Amino acid sequence: MKPTPHTTDHQIDAPHTFGRKRTTIHNALRSVFLLATFSVATIASSQIGVGIKVGTNYVMSAMKIQPDPKDPPTNPKGLGMLFGAYADIPFSDMVGIRPELQFSFRRLKSEQTVVFNYNGDQVSYNNVPGTFTGKEETRVEIDQRLSYFQLNVPIAIEPADGFRIMLGPSFGFLMGGKRNEDSTYELDGTFTDQQNQQTTLNPDPTFTTTERKGSAAIRDFRKMEVAALAGVGYTLPIGFDMDLRYYRGIVTAYDNSEGDERTRIWTNMIEFAIGWTFGGDTASE
Repeated sequence: MKPTPHTTDHQIDAPHTFGRKRTTIHNALRSVFLLATFSVATIASSQIGVGIKVGTNYVMSAMKIQPDPKDPPTNPKGLGMLFGAYADIPFSDMVGIRPELQFSFRRLKSEQTVVFNYNGDQVSYNNVPGTFTGKEETRVEIDQRLSYFQLNVPIAIEPADGFRIMLGPSFGFLMGGKRNEDSTYELDGTFTDQQNQQTTLNPDPTFTTTERKGSAAIRDFRKMEVAALAGVGYTLPIGFDMDLRYYRGIVTAYDNSEGDERTRIWTNMIEFAIGWTFGGDTASE
């Protein structure tokens, strides 16, 4: 028998067999893709929760001035607010991660009183030379507002149902701010000219107000803040969520040098927030 018909059959069947294999591969890949999609959707719907939060913060900054001034200002502190969103992503029954995006509005209030005492010191008053006995007092009150876009990535450890302990980094991006500065000047004492004539000085206090906005208000503040956070939280089975945290700045939030004086500020902040979690483990409880 001639081998030609047999060879011809193989030449015809080969493409047809290849087509069947390709279809089988595509069907298998489609099945794997559908299975993977279904698995991800199932995990996302059953374990990963998302939520919104709102709360308040209280800043207690740590300030260092070199060299130490005679009349230092008070540490900046103040009450602010926050709001944002978060996700609860579990890795196991006890450990997970809680990434968050939030807007943090902070307030830093401080005041400084500088007093100069005179005891017969040589001065000039209204261009008249003489001596002065008394005091000169300048009081400055600063109200600094700062707005941050904040990214938190804490690890969440859940030793009991609903209760969590959080540790991790926080990154703040300074968006803007406002600064109000109120200054009060007072002079009280006795001026004696060269003819030994005395004049009692006790004028009304002088008030000055300065307001800065935009880049002028945040000129010496670091544009990116890095902090470590630690806190506890609790989520009720219905989804109601509570958080209490402490933030400690790793880098300075403020750094200003004028002459031989340098002022640096680190962020210390307490934060309390309430929120609502949708999905996750709370949905099945």
